[in-house]
This record gives sequence, C-alpha cells and structure tokens, in this order.
Amino acid sequence: MQIADSFAKAEEYAELAFATMKQRGIPATPQNYTLWYDYVSDKNPELKMAIDAILDQHGSFSSEICQQLFQKFYQIEGNHSDEIHQVGLKLQSTMKQVIEQIGVAGSDSENYGEKIASLATDIASEDNVASLKSFVEEIVLETAAITEKNKALQNQLQQSSQEISKLQQNLDRVKAESLTDALTQIGNRKLFDAKLMQEAGNASAEGTELCLLLMDIDHFKKFNDTYGHRIGDEVLKVVGKKLVEAVKGQDTPARYGGEEFACILPDTSLEDAADLADQIREKISKQVLKNKKTGQEFGRITLSIGVSRYVIGEALENLVQRADEALYRAKNQGRNKVIKEIS
Repeated sequence: MQIADSFAKAEEYAELAFATMKQRGIPATPQNYTLWYDYVSDKNPELKMAIDAILDQHGSFSSEICQQLFQKFYQIEGNHSDEIHQVGLKLQSTMKQVIEQIGVAGSDSENYGEKIASLATDIASEDNVASLKSFVEEIVLETAAITEKNKALQNQLQQSSQEISKLQQNLDRVKAESLTDALTQIGNRKLFDAKLMQEAGNASAEGTELCLLLMDIDHFKKFNDTYGHRIGDEVLKVVGKKLVEAVKGQDTPARYGGEEFACILPDTSLEDAADLADQIREKISKQVLKNKKTGQEFGRITLSIGVSRYVIGEALENLVQRADEALYRAKNQGRNKVIKEIS
C-alpha cells in the first residue's frame, strides 16, 4: 500500500475485513485480521485464490482453517524463521493496536450520538433563550471533543498503517530470500515445490498443458575435484544465469538440489518443452568457463535433461519421477542430451 493513500485505503479495507469476519463468525484476532485484510484488499493473490477455493468447496470458514492459512502464507521455516517470528510479533502487535483504535472510535461515536440525542430531547422541552444557549454550547463542546478524538484516531491509524506497510515490505523481502537459492539467485527447492503445486492446480482448472525439465550438470564432480569448489560454484552460477535468460516470464527455473536444476513450463506441450530444453542445452554447451585474469580455461559445461508432461489428476511425484527417469536415460546414453519421458 502506498503512503499517499494508506489511511483512506486502510480504513476502507479494515471495515470490510471486520465485516467479512463478523459475517462468517470469525474472531477478530490479529492473525485473522491479517488474513482477511489481505483478502479483501487483493494484496495477496495466492491467498485470495486459496480462500475462494475453500469457500467454493465448503461454503463456510473456521478458526482452524484461518490458522492453517496463516501458517502457510505468513510463517516461513528455515534460516529466516527468527526474523519472520520477530516481524510477525510486531505485525500482530500493530494489528492489535488498529483493532483497539477502531473499537475506541466506535465507542466514542456511539456515546456522542447518545449525548446529542439526549440534548435534542431536552431542547424540545425548553422554551427560553438561556436554556437553548446552554444546550448549543454543550453541543459545540461535545462536537469539538469528538472531532479532536477523531483527528487523533486518524493520526494513530495513519501511523499504524505506515508501520504495517513497512512490516509487509520486510515480510516480502524475507519471503523472497527464503525462496531464493543464495548461490545462483534463482528459485530454490522450496519455491519449486510450491510453484509446481500451483501450476498443476492451474493446469487442472484451465485444461492447459504443463511440462517439467529436470537437468543435471555432466561431470560436475570433476570441476570440483580438478579446480576446487570455487570453480564448481561458478559453474552453478553460470547455469542459473543461462536458465533465467532462456525461459519466458511464466516459466519457473529453480535449483533442485546439488548440481541438479529444474524448470516448470506452464501452458507448454511436450514437444515444445523438449525444444526449449535442447535450446538451453546447446546454449550452455557453448559456454567456455575461463579465468578472466589468466585466460585459463576450465572446460565446457554440458547438461543432461529429462522432460515430462503433467497428466491431470496425477500425483506430482509421478511427474517428477518420469522426468528423473528420462534424465538418467540421457546420462546413460552419453550425456549432453535431451530425453523425453516414455509415453
């Protein structure tokens, strides 16, 4: 959310989030508020898709489901867990303040309305100027008081909104880091698993094709044993960079583990996936790794690649297994090859 419209939008989304939770009988806890604020504001498309799917399937919501969704979308395991925990605590604290501030505003507004209504009743029974003047003065004082309180509330909510925006940015940064391989700067295995599940769901819902490439660097151990792990790391970086350059915006390259890489190809046929794999293989095989200072060459990098196509409704383990089997056939047939799954 941008600071320029943070208060107006925060107020609008907060009211809608609370109304939605109340309608579905969901307690207004900080965790639940975070979920439904992001849902009504479209801040998290994947979360919105998940909630809509649950609503379509079950038609109702529970605190248990909210807890599961919060754990899935906002709690990240791994090396960033401590940082996520601290940001999460701060976010929950800020959400609690927002809830309390809005609650106070509701109470103050209700009291103000009751006070004005009472004064209006009293005015109707008076007919002298002095009494009416007194009533007017009291109304002015009450109105001034509620105006000042609302101004203070506006400032508090705006500060909270800005704090939430900063926390959201921190969460986005940490989430991105937790899904990125530190060495190659492409997606890691955690991202691969999540993205493959998402794209399989999209393919099933839309009736589109989905393919997977599994790639292994040929003779990678030789690079490490002959030239050291620093050169081995450079090999991995080169492969990661070339994968990013080769794929389209909707495709997802990732480091699968060790010297293995993967690429998820939505809306792609088996033949087109195999053609892309061969382009990647050929492009990388032309890359000569050398020491820029001395000119020493460390050899060429080649890949063996297996290609598989998703069958709607199958377990994703089967898709990965077929790509893996094709990869090993490529290895056994001399390496630096692309092999498609056996249909």
